[in-house]
Parts: sequence; structure tokens; C-alpha cells
Amino acid sequence: MGNKTYKIVKSKVAEGLHDMESRKGRFRAFDAIRPAMLKMVPNYPELSNRLRKIKEYSMEHLDEVIAKAQRSLEEKGCKVYLAETAEDAQKYIASLIPDQGLVVKSKSNAGKEINISHYLEDRGVKVVETDLGDRINQLAKCEASHSLAPAIHIPIEKITKLFSDEEGTQLECTPEALVVSARKGLRDFLVKADVGISGANAIAADTGSVFVTENEGNIRAVSMMPKVHIVIAGVEKIVSSLEDAMQVVRAAAVYGVGQDIGTYVSVISGVSEALDPDLEEYTHGQGPKEVHIVLLKNGRKQAIDAGFEESLYCINCGSCLNFCPVYAEVGGKYGYKYLGGRGLVFAAFHGDLEKSEENGLSLCIGCQKCQTACPVQMATPAMLWKLRQDAVAKEGVGWKKDLVFSMLTKPRTLPVVSKLATTFGKLALKESDTGMTSRLTFNSFGLPQERVIPRFSDKSFMEIAKPKTIAKPIKKVGFYPGCVVNYTEIDLGEALLHVLGENNVEVKLPKEDVCCGIPSIVSGDLDHAKTMALKNIETYSSFDMDALVFVCPSCAVAFKEEYPKLFAEDSPELQEKVKRLALKVKDINEFLIQDIDLKLPEQGVMEKVTYHDPCHLARSMGVKKEPRKIIQMIPGVDYVEMQDADTCCGFGGSFSLSFYELSQRINEGKLKTVTDTQATTLATSCPGCMVHFRDGIAQSKMKQKVSHVVQILSRAYGRR
Repeated sequence: MGNKTYKIVKSKVAEGLHDMESRKGRFRAFDAIRPAMLKMVPNYPELSNRLRKIKEYSMEHLDEVIAKAQRSLEEKGCKVYLAETAEDAQKYIASLIPDQGLVVKSKSNAGKEINISHYLEDRGVKVVETDLGDRINQLAKCEASHSLAPAIHIPIEKITKLFSDEEGTQLECTPEALVVSARKGLRDFLVKADVGISGANAIAADTGSVFVTENEGNIRAVSMMPKVHIVIAGVEKIVSSLEDAMQVVRAAAVYGVGQDIGTYVSVISGVSEALDPDLEEYTHGQGPKEVHIVLLKNGRKQAIDAGFEESLYCINCGSCLNFCPVYAEVGGKYGYKYLGGRGLVFAAFHGDLEKSEENGLSLCIGCQKCQTACPVQMATPAMLWKLRQDAVAKEGVGWKKDLVFSMLTKPRTLPVVSKLATTFGKLALKESDTGMTSRLTFNSFGLPQERVIPRFSDKSFMEIAKPKTIAKPIKKVGFYPGCVVNYTEIDLGEALLHVLGENNVEVKLPKEDVCCGIPSIVSGDLDHAKTMALKNIETYSSFDMDALVFVCPSCAVAFKEEYPKLFAEDSPELQEKVKRLALKVKDINEFLIQDIDLKLPEQGVMEKVTYHDPCHLARSMGVKKEPRKIIQMIPGVDYVEMQDADTCCGFGGSFSLSFYELSQRINEGKLKTVTDTQATTLATSCPGCMVHFRDGIAQSKMKQKVSHVVQILSRAYGRR
């Protein structure tokens, strides 16, 4: 990402962060939707897997299902138009509408994709949005801020003025009065409209049926009352059968708004017909005389060819947005055409990687909450990382990151950097009360003054580490400390050695340290990542060990998940070596609970403790119960669970350096849940999270101590 693009993104982030009215609206929606969705999803345990299989099949047989759907739709009297581009779709739709005509339109992501409302308005057509939120945005002349709640960013006072001006009389500033006004105005347009335009939640190829679901009832009116009904849908909306389409509709309600089914589900299978008993034949019924189905290809084939097929599984339920920490804070400034990370993928497979970069490609923090909230389990973070690789291949990683990543590949460079940092720290930093962290005394490295940062040690962990000699170990493990432990969180490394020593586990350490490569991987710089990975693979593959343990889940994920991907096309011998090493990867909590009979501590730790789940540990590695089990077995600990314990803290490695204000805003929300527990100690299992929490706690003038689970256990074993 070039400096110009970075400035554009920073500007968007700043605008989003400072729009507090929109933020209030988003969180009002989240407060209603999140609990409802989380309560409803467990009632349908197989829905997500079933839906993913439906989408996988449709994409793998796309040409086949398109052809089948076209035949079925035309047999039912619909007119089908396959649009290769947005321009083709716009021209075809415009040809169906009389000059100076009136169009009523329901919410349609595909319509937004091709910018159909503005296209028609520029040609003299009056377009009226019938979705209440979209209608508010239309009158306010602004864009939607959420896929299902598009006007959550507009305060009720402004809506009242908009509707009062539209109706020509002063309305009460109440939701009831505004809904009455909207219904009155929209019904008049619906009666007079020449054409109705809608989207589609799904199209069943076998029966030629279009499914639309909603809660307001406006889509049913749009599809029934005008003489012509136009459906705009991406070809990915086509599924094989009527039963499959019903699963899509069910998932849209369950995951989108936490309902078992939408208030209205309309199934449109052809043009309106009625049997005339006198003539004993079918005549036109009460609905539209013409039904046109505009199927958009518009870059979909390119997406599949480029490896972004999974983005087409999306059912536009908006669940990913409801749980994305970045979207929560910056709203509609994150995404392009479609909101959030999926919108950035959309921009890229339309051949505009620059648009993707300018609208937030660098903002995905990689927490994976979007993926776990998604009904089709769409791996949006992985797709965004792939786009970053494309951007690096095209533009390079930038001289700053190139310099840093180059240093990280050289084992002897990091100690030198550490010593320089320690020397510089005496000039630019002042030590905190605990002695574990420092504050910047002036704006340095682009970081704000008074930010609390970890204090670099005079000697690295690798230089001072002394694993306990054990005559008859029950297990032998390798330990990968990682950069943070090696140079700033040295006490954590020593705590791990102490805990394993107390449990008669032999620990092996390498002679030299090399970064795991995860910063390079998430930045899209695979060349440097592979160099780092190869050094680590050679080092740790030579160890005689039962497991390779980690206190940093991001490093563990690099070894376990990313290394096999990095070398997927290399020699079979190297691939086998990588796989063998990956199988030995264990988070320290996982190892202590699953691989050994953990020694019970004898001493008490008189602390009230709550626990934060690191994103990579909870979602990538699936480790959630083990750290809690360790904490609760320690005498004297009063454990209290925090609300939304697996919500991201906002760190994200270099993310917190590049977008500090955004990362801190995310952290503020997390720290509120910590405060609510009244815990004296915040425990976690990630050194990066620890660094970020200490800064946030200091900035918020809170008093909690931050510790890794291993450090608390080490204290219970008598280490001070």
C-alpha cells in the first residue's frame, strides 16, 4: 500500500471514528440483532453446513444451474436476460421502462452493485425506494450504512424533518408517526408505478422460482402491484432446487436478524395468471403482466478463476457486519459497493484492486469473527490476505515493511535492534510505575505521545534462558518464544520454563531466533515469510520432541496452518517435513491439559481473575476450555467470566501501529466488559493482547493487572 493510498484509508477511518451519531445507530442495531442471532442459531445446528454444501455445489456447476434456471424460468413465462456486465444490465432494464416512468424499488444488493437507481434517475425516470431505511437514505441523499438496517446512522430528528418536508406538514418525532407517514406516501407510489424492481434471496433452478424474504411487506407489494416486475440477481443466487432455496431463506432470517423465518416469504414462479371459468382458459391475473429476470455475471467468472469463488457463497444476511470490530467502529467507510471485507473482494474481482485498497484492504484485523458468524463459513480474512499478496506482487510491500521483514529473516539482527531500542528508550521513553512498560515522551514513529509500549530488555530471553535439567522427563518439548517474548515479555518465557520444569517436562530451545513470519504473511509478503519459515522448519524439525509449544497463538497458527500453505507447491519431501512439524504444534494451555497430568499448585493466588480469548487461539486453534480449566484449578482464584470474552481486543500486530486510534477504540469496548467483571487480574494467552491491554488500561486509568495464564500458574507454583 503506497503512501497516497494509506492517507486515503486513514482519512476514511478518521471520518468513520468521528461520526458518533452513526456509531450509536450501529450499536443499537447490534444490541438487538446479536443476542437474537446467537439465541436462534443453536436451534438449527445443521443449517450452516447444509447451506455451505448447497452453495459449493451451485458454484461448482454454475453453467449447468444457470442453463437449468433459464429454461425453467422461461417455461413459466419469465423473460431472462444474462448480463455480462453492469452496463449490459443497466441498458436492458432501462429499455423496459417508459420515458418519465415511475419505478418502485425494494432493497437489492445487486441493484446497488450496478448503480441502477442513479442510472435510471439520470435518464428522467423517477425511482422510489420502498424499503423504509433505503427511503430515508434516498431523501437524505446518503448511502446505506448496513445491509439490513441501512439508515441506522441517521437520528430520528433528521428523519422527522425529511418526512415532514416530503409530506408538507410537521410530523410528530416518534417512530409510529414516521412509519404511518412512510406507508401513506409509499402506497400512493406503489399504485401508480409502471415498474417494480426487486432483488432475489435465491432462485430455484428446478422450478424457476424466485424467493424474496422480508419483514416490512414492501417487496411483496413491489413484485405484485406494478404491471412489470424486474428481478436483478447475481448468478450466484441460483441454487439447484426449491428445497435448497428454502434453506437460503431460512438462513437469511436466522443469521441476519435472529428469526426462525422472515415475516414475509414470497415465491414468484412466472407471470400472474387466473383461470377464466367461462372461457376455460388462463388469462392475466392481478399481478404483473411481465416478469423479467436479469442475471448478473459481472465479474463472477473472474472471481472463480482468481480463487475467490467462496465470496460468491454470500447470502447478504449482514451477519458478518454485526460482529466485525472494524465495521462496528467505522461503519460504511469499510467496504466498496458491498459493506465490509466482502465488498473489498468484490472490488478486486471486478479488476479494481486499487478500489479495494482505498476502501480498507489493510483494515481487516484477522480476528475471524466474520467467518464464525457467517452462515456459509466464508473465509473472508483469508481472501483479504490473498488480495494483499496480489497488491504486494503488483506494487511491492513498501520500503518500511521491506526493511523490517528483511531484518526479521536474519537471526543476529534482532538482538542488535533490541539493544538499539533499549538505548533509544532512555531518550524517548519514561518507565511506568510497574517497570514492565514505558510511555512515549514525545510523538515517535507516528505513535501518539503517552502511548504505553513494552519495555525492551537489555538481554533477550534466548540469551538468559536456562531450562531446568530433568533426569527422567515425562515429555520433551521444543519452545518457540516468538519476538514479543524474546525481547519484551521475557518474564512470560521464564514463567513457561518454570511451569514445565515443575511438571518434569524437558524444554529444548534453539540457538538463534527467527520471526515466525506471520507479520509478512498477513501483509501479503510471502517471499520474506518463506525465508523465515524455512529457517524455523529446519531448526525445530531437528529437535527430538513430543510437542512444539507456544505462548503466542499467532506464532502457533503460522507453524500449524500457514507453513503448509506456504510450501504447498514445493517438493514432497519439504511438504512432509512441514506437515510433521505442524502436527506437533501445541498451545501451552492445550499441552498442559491434554498431554500431561498437570501438577496441582499448592500455593494460593488471591486474585479475582477474568479471561480474554485471543482470536487466533479461540477460532483458529479451537482452544477455549483449557485456559479456563487451568485458572480455576489454582487455589485462591476467584474466577469470573466476562461478557463476549472472545471479542477482539483490537491489537492485530502491525494493525495497532498503522491504525492506533481505531485499535484503541476497539480496545475501549473490550475493557468495558473487563471493568464490568470487577476483576483485579485480566488473564489471556497472547503476549500481543497483553501489550495492547496494558496500554488501554493505562490510558483509561484502570488498575487491573494483565497476565498470561502461564504466569499466574507459575506464581501458584511459588515463583515470584
